[in-house]
Amino acid sequence: MKKFLLFFKILILSLVCSSGMSELKPSEDYKFSLSADDSDELQYRLYWKVLEKDEIQFEVHCRASGWVGFGLSPNGGMAGSDIVIGWVNSDGEAYLKDTHAVGNQAPIVDSVQNWHLIDASEQNGFTVLKMKRKLYTCDEQNDFDIKFETQRLIFAWSDYDPDNELLNWSYHGANRRIKSVVLLNFADETSGSLIDSEITDSFEYRLNNHLIPAKDTYYLCQMFKIPPLKTDLHLISYQVLIEKESLSFVHHFDVYMCKSSDFEKVKNISNMGYECGPGIDDEASSNILKGICEVRTMVFAWAIGGKRSISFPENTGFRFSKSDHETVMVINYHFNNPMIAKDHKDKSGLKFKFTKNLRKYDLGVLTVGIPTTQLDIVVPPRTESVKLSTICYSDCTEKFLPKEGITVFAGNLHTHLAGRALRTKLVRNGKIIKYLFDDQNYDFNYQSNILIQPTKLFPGDSLILECTYSSKNKDQFTVGGFGTKDEMCINFIYYYPKIDFQICSSIKLDEDLTHFYGKL
Repeated sequence: MKKFLLFFKILILSLVCSSGMSELKPSEDYKFSLSADDSDELQYRLYWKVLEKDEIQFEVHCRASGWVGFGLSPNGGMAGSDIVIGWVNSDGEAYLKDTHAVGNQAPIVDSVQNWHLIDASEQNGFTVLKMKRKLYTCDEQNDFDIKFETQRLIFAWSDYDPDNELLNWSYHGANRRIKSVVLLNFADETSGSLIDSEITDSFEYRLNNHLIPAKDTYYLCQMFKIPPLKTDLHLISYQVLIEKESLSFVHHFDVYMCKSSDFEKVKNISNMGYECGPGIDDEASSNILKGICEVRTMVFAWAIGGKRSISFPENTGFRFSKSDHETVMVINYHFNNPMIAKDHKDKSGLKFKFTKNLRKYDLGVLTVGIPTTQLDIVVPPRTESVKLSTICYSDCTEKFLPKEGITVFAGNLHTHLAGRALRTKLVRNGKIIKYLFDDQNYDFNYQSNILIQPTKLFPGDSLILECTYSSKNKDQFTVGGFGTKDEMCINFIYYYPKIDFQICSSIKLDEDLTHFYGKL
C-alpha cells in the first residue's frame, strides 16, 4: 500500500510539473507569432501586432525565471544590436530596459528609453513580458527602425535576475537563438482568418519516401492528379507538409497547374516524377510532358522560412475549372543537400483547401526575373556589391493589362546564397511611384511570402526588379543557374483579377551578351 501511495504521489507531481510547462495563451489577440527555437517551440514564443500611432506591441513567453531579452541585429550577431531586456524579481517587481550592444559583452542601457512596459509576470515556469515601442524611435545611434523588410532577431534568456541597480546581466551561455522575420507584413480589409465552414473540398498529396540523391542540389518535378471536378472551385488556402527531419533538405518549390491534351496518357500516369533542373536534358523533359503538361500556369511558390499555412485574401482564390478529366499538377521541388547525405527519404507535400462558393476575383501570379543563365547573371569574385536588374516594360503592361488595371497584394523574392537585397520599383509616367517590394536584408534561409498594401498596376506602368549580390568571400565567379551555389533573381507577384500574363522581363540577346563578354 505504501509503495502504491508513493507511486501515486510521484505520478501526481509529474503531472503537475508537465502541465506547468504547457503552452501559455497570450493575454490578447495578436496577428503574428513565432517560436525562437524550432526544436522546442515552447521555449521562447514571441507575439506581436501593429498599433495605431506607428507603435508595435510584443508579448514574450519564455521558459526562464531570470532575465529575458530579444533584439534587432544587423547580421544575427550581438555587436551593434538593439536589445530590450526584462525580468521580474523575487519580490514580484517588474523591470524593462532598452539597451544596445557594442560587442560580445553585456549590453549597455540606452540614455533614452524607447521601450514601455505594459505588464510582466512569472507564470508556471515562464517569464511573460508585454511591451511596446514606436516603429521609428529617432534614436539613430542605438535603435533600429522596424521596417517592411527582413530583419534579424536575436533571443537570449537566463534563470538569474540582474541586480536592480547594478544591472549585471548574467551570461546567457547556450540560451541564445537567431531568427529572420518580416515584422511588418501588411494585411488589408480583404484579408482574414479562414473559417472551416468555407472549406468544401480538400486534397492532400505527399511524396512516398522519395530517396534524395547524394548530391548538393537536386530538382524533382513531381506530377500528381486532382480528380475530375463537377463544378468550379477556388483554392483558398494551402498547407506545406514537411516533417522535421526534412526541413534542412526542402529549400523551395513551385506549384503549377497543367493544360493537357492527351487525356488517355494522363489517365495512365500515377504520381510520376522525374529529375529536372541543372544538367538535365530539356528535350527529355519535354518528351515526358508531351500531351500531359504542355502549358503550365503557376499557382504559388514556397521557400524555406516561409509560413507553412497560407490563406489567400477573402476576395480572391485560384480557380480550378469544372472538368470531366483529371487535372495534372506539377510540384517543382528544390532539395538542398550540402552534406551529401545518402539515405534521406522525403515525404513532403501539400494540402489544398477549396471552396465551391467562388470569391469575387480569380488569383494570378506574375513572374518578373532575370533569365537564369550563365551569361545573364554574372557576379565577379571578391566583390562587395553587384547590382543586376530586369525590367517589365510599359509596352508589355500596355498590351496585357486591362484598362482598370490589376491589384497586387503579395509576393515572394528569390535569390540564392550571394543575394543580399531585392527591390521592385513601380514606375508610372517616368517616375518611381513606390517600392512595390523592398528587402534590403534578404536572408537565403528566410524567404517569406510578403503581404503588401494592395496596389494597382495599370497599363503603361513599368516594374524594375533589382537584385544585389555580394561575393567578397568567394574566389570564383558566381553565375546564373539552378544550383544553390549558382544565382537567381526572381519576384513572384500575386495579384487579382487573373489575366493571361505570366512572365514579364527584359531579355538580352545572345549575340549582344557574347559581344559584351568578348570585350572583357
